[in-house]
Amino acid sequence: MIGLTIIPSTILLANADIIRRSSMEVIKEKHTDMLFLYLKGSLDNNNAQSLEDNLVKLIDDGARQLIIDCSQIEHIDNAGLRVLLNVAKRVLNVDGRIALHSPSQPAKEIFERTGFSMVARIYDTREEAIAGVAASGVLSSPRESRRKNDK
Repeated sequence: MIGLTIIPSTILLANADIIRRSSMEVIKEKHTDMLFLYLKGSLDNNNAQSLEDNLVKLIDDGARQLIIDCSQIEHIDNAGLRVLLNVAKRVLNVDGRIALHSPSQPAKEIFERTGFSMVARIYDTREEAIAGVAASGVLSSPRESRRKNDK
C-alpha cells in the first residue's frame, strides 16, 4: 500500500491507496473488477470537493464497480451527502454499479432521513454488497429499474 497525504493543492496519484484530507480517510482496494473504498471520519464541507474530485477521477479512469464501506463514517453533512449522490450518478451514467454497505449509525440515520437508498443500494454487509454488484446490472432504485423497463 502506498500512502499519500492530501493537501488542498495536491492531486491524487493514480496508484495511491490511502487518501487523507481534513478529517476523512479513504482506503482504496482493488480486487478483480471491483473497487473497494473504505471511508473513515467525517464526510463534510471541509473535504467534500476533494473527495468528489478524487472519486470522479477513479470513475473516469475506468472504475465501474464501486463498493463503499460506510462503517467508519462519523458524520455526514449536506456537502458529504452531495458527494455520494454525485459519485453514484457518475458511475451509473457510465453503466457502472455502486453499493454502500455496513453504514455506521450516523450514516444510517442520514441515509434513511434523506432517502439516499433510492439512489444507491445500501447493504448490511460487505458480502451482500459484493453479491449485489456481481449479480445485478446497474444498482439503482426499484423505481428506476421499473422506469427503464417501461421504455
